[in-house]
Amino acid sequence: MKVTRGNGSMLRGSLKLMALIVSAFVVSAFGNYAQAQDGAAPGTDRSGGRTIQDEITMKIMAPFTVAAVGDIIEPQPLYSSDPRFQELVDHIRKADAGFANFESTLVDFRHFQGGIAGTEAPLEMGDAVKAMGITIVNHANNHTFDGGVFGMISTDEQLDKLGIAHAGTGRNLQTARAAAFQETPKGRVGLVGMYSTDDVSNYGPNYSKAEATYWNGKTGGAPGENIVHLTTYHIVSPEQLQSLKNISEQVLGARSMASPPPTEGAPERFKFFDEWYEAGDKPGALSYEINKRDEKDILTSIRDGKLMCDFMIVTIHSHQTTTYKSQGVGGADHNATDFLVKLAHESVDNGADMFVAHGVHVLHGVEIYKGKPIFYGVSNFVFQFPLQFGMGGEEMATEKGDPTGLEIAPSQVTVLTTSTFDKGKLKEIRLYPVDLGGRRRQMSQLGIPMTPSPEDAQNILKALQDYSKPFGTNIAIENNVGVIRVSDQHGAASGQ
Repeated sequence: MKVTRGNGSMLRGSLKLMALIVSAFVVSAFGNYAQAQDGAAPGTDRSGGRTIQDEITMKIMAPFTVAAVGDIIEPQPLYSSDPRFQELVDHIRKADAGFANFESTLVDFRHFQGGIAGTEAPLEMGDAVKAMGITIVNHANNHTFDGGVFGMISTDEQLDKLGIAHAGTGRNLQTARAAAFQETPKGRVGLVGMYSTDDVSNYGPNYSKAEATYWNGKTGGAPGENIVHLTTYHIVSPEQLQSLKNISEQVLGARSMASPPPTEGAPERFKFFDEWYEAGDKPGALSYEINKRDEKDILTSIRDGKLMCDFMIVTIHSHQTTTYKSQGVGGADHNATDFLVKLAHESVDNGADMFVAHGVHVLHGVEIYKGKPIFYGVSNFVFQFPLQFGMGGEEMATEKGDPTGLEIAPSQVTVLTTSTFDKGKLKEIRLYPVDLGGRRRQMSQLGIPMTPSPEDAQNILKALQDYSKPFGTNIAIENNVGVIRVSDQHGAASGQ
């Protein structure tokens, strides 16, 4: 458990261990209470009639607003006086809590002993992020180790000094996977952060050095981040799957890969030369399956964290896409992956009051599930990526510039979200359109979030309406702002 107070102090060491022990005890105790109530004598229920479900509900009854944005990569402290910037960040400052995905590595360049590469930024950059109203961040992503483990630790320590709570990293997997907490005048906000890697993309096995591992007795306990491991399945037609089986048998003979035992209702799968294939009706699509232990342990962290806080945010940095052709940085895939929908729903079932995904650098849809907001992709926010990696000059001026793919139009627009709750229930979500500039600005101004023109704002919000329709979400557009009122959403009242 990591607790950050408003003044920036940290409750460390024994308190973290105590929190893990207490949460395990509470879960066990409630389990015992449930058993005791089955025929136990009157008066033996010391839980006051409460259940785990009672404990993992939202506990803040006063009006409460959370602002959430996507990726922040900021090579230098950003203090823009442009009213188009200030108008946006004021929405974060006015919220009770401000969330972002922190992809910069904070180091003291004069004394830092680690490698200098990637998204590293001076320590003062953290002050600029705090000035925008950001109070709680995810630190588990593909840039966490740009400065190695020393860069990760340096960033975490600086965030501690600034009073910005952070989740997803730690000196072992117990701390990386545990919830972090931010105190607010209205209640304690928790955050569980993670980063997903799969077995076929560029963010897969080669990233294993950044994984935190469980500390067990005298072994393990490597520092790193909370990683969710995924198995990828390439969707092919049933006939194509049979052809792969035939080829495997012809080439490998007795060593041909065997299909897993068939399960009723499950799709047919086959491992062909170290990659999995699945029979389905959408050839070319990708499906993902979460590692069972990761899934179980992360849901436990969410539930245990919620026992100790009043509002819980669950967040993931995920680059996975729904088709192979859209894989890679800048892939313009606006559809949520199957595992992400499953994980978001399970997170809410285990106590999350909000689920926020980021990583694919484009917008995805919004869902209201059991009265809780799910943002399947909030894209970028401060994203001065070309500046960070020295991509400019003639290279950026040519039609074939932008070697990262991050200057494509869909990566240059996003939304700033605010979710307002009252009496413990979600009342309204507001979606403020954001323009990051793209090739319409000079290089020094790229990636700075600005209020867009009315025409661009309408285009951003209309696109988000389309991305959200598969989830039954209705987004009204009022004065160039997207508005979701929970009473207007299908199934919201019934908790579906």
